[in-house]
Amino acid sequence: MKHLKHLVLLFLAMSFILCGCALLIPWECRYLKAVQGRATLSEVQQKLGTLAKVDGPNGMTWLYEVREEQPSHRGTPTGFWCDEYRLAFDEKGVLRDWTHRSFFHKGELQPEPCQAGYERLAL
Repeated sequence: MKHLKHLVLLFLAMSFILCGCALLIPWECRYLKAVQGRATLSEVQQKLGTLAKVDGPNGMTWLYEVREEQPSHRGTPTGFWCDEYRLAFDEKGVLRDWTHRSFFHKGELQPEPCQAGYERLAL
């Protein structure tokens, strides 16, 4: 009986950890992972909003950026987070691949381009 109680507690702890990690992953990443290989360009644009076309090696490559201000708080610098998503679509317009990169810009509120900031590892 004691062994079963430990297994139940372990299961509950793991469930809470997994749920907590899901909150750290941006909704855009969760969405793109869920629809990769089946969503069309128009469906992705409808969900994410405006995409900018960029040159890509194969098929169509589009750029989507999310910018969010980080206010100063207890010694942290005021700045701007810029998340960059590069989306690759095949010749039929289906999402085949995507990448996510995140950059921080100290003191800049409208950084241009996104990559000019300090990159952090994206989830």
